Amino acid sequence: MRSGHPGDGCSRSYRERSPGRTGQSVGSHSHDRENRTVETIEGPIEIVKSRRTIGLSLGGGGARGAAHIGVLKAFREAGIPVDRIAGTSIGAIVGAMYAATLDPQFVEDRFRAFLQSDIFHQLGTEALQKDRDPDSFLEQIAKKVQDRLVIMMALSRTSVIKRQRLERVIDYLLPVQTFAELKIPLDVMVTDLVSGNNLCYQSGNLVEAVIQSSSIPGFVPPTSSNGKLLVDGGVGVPNPVPELRHKVDIVVAVDIARRNRWEGEPEQILDIISRTEAITSRHLNDLLLQQADVVIRPEVLGLHWSEFGHFDQLVENGYRAGREALTSVQKHMTVSWWNRLLFWRKTA
Repeated sequence: MRSGHPGDGCSRSYRERSPGRTGQSVGSHSHDRENRTVETIEGPIEIVKSRRTIGLSLGGGGARGAAHIGVLKAFREAGIPVDRIAGTSIGAIVGAMYAATLDPQFVEDRFRAFLQSDIFHQLGTEALQKDRDPDSFLEQIAKKVQDRLVIMMALSRTSVIKRQRLERVIDYLLPVQTFAELKIPLDVMVTDLVSGNNLCYQSGNLVEAVIQSSSIPGFVPPTSSNGKLLVDGGVGVPNPVPELRHKVDIVVAVDIARRNRWEGEPEQILDIISRTEAITSRHLNDLLLQQADVVIRPEVLGLHWSEFGHFDQLVENGYRAGREALTSVQKHMTVSWWNRLLFWRKTA
């Protein structure tokens, strides 16, 4: 089993920051700060020219995560720097691919190749796509049989697929193996089913961390490690905005959650359970997003997480939403003259 190093729990609370407030810079990248000394009557003054750091919070959503790629393309094209990424599930996958390369085109091309590969088809996600409503009598009978099979399988197994299939997926997609090889910092979120806590990987084995963050409960088995049972970070933190709040100045969240309007009342046990879980997740997601400075919501077509057949459209929708958010992001990046004055410090 691969091993990673979870960081501190992510259950802190953070204050929302206004566009004019500066915060802690991330890392020591040369583009974060540029100093120069100016001679004045009173002596040399060192002017510290600093820009506000940006963190991108990429939420979970399976196939809908293709929209993340479009947002990254829009930012890259506009010259908007991303200093740090926090990701959950598909957000962790896309975030890791981008943090390793800083090239959204690589991420898009690699994902497209993956969707055409045997590794993808062996996942069997097609069988999980939302069924259309049964019309004929035979279709109604078939659905009842299918529901019974799902219940029987749920009572006898911990997952639909074995962990090794997800391992092959992540090995294929990620161009590096460890956090140390990334070009910008990355936070990968997982949830512990034993304690209920959210954990954050920031160092060590990147591939293992992303596998755990992408282990959708019921579809992929949980990972047992040091008394913990680790699953998809979306269980406890569908959008990891709080993890970035104290690490960067500006938090931009990309929300790819389904926001479908439910039609009618749930009729069967599975429908009721599914509806209940969806409502809880939606309210949690909205609470997390309130802590972001900018929230980008691409049109994700109401797709189920397993519907990967709309990749190009989702990338385009993400790109369009990213472009529309540029003005708001740039507004937060602008430092007022008063804050610029605070950056000056007199040298000895």
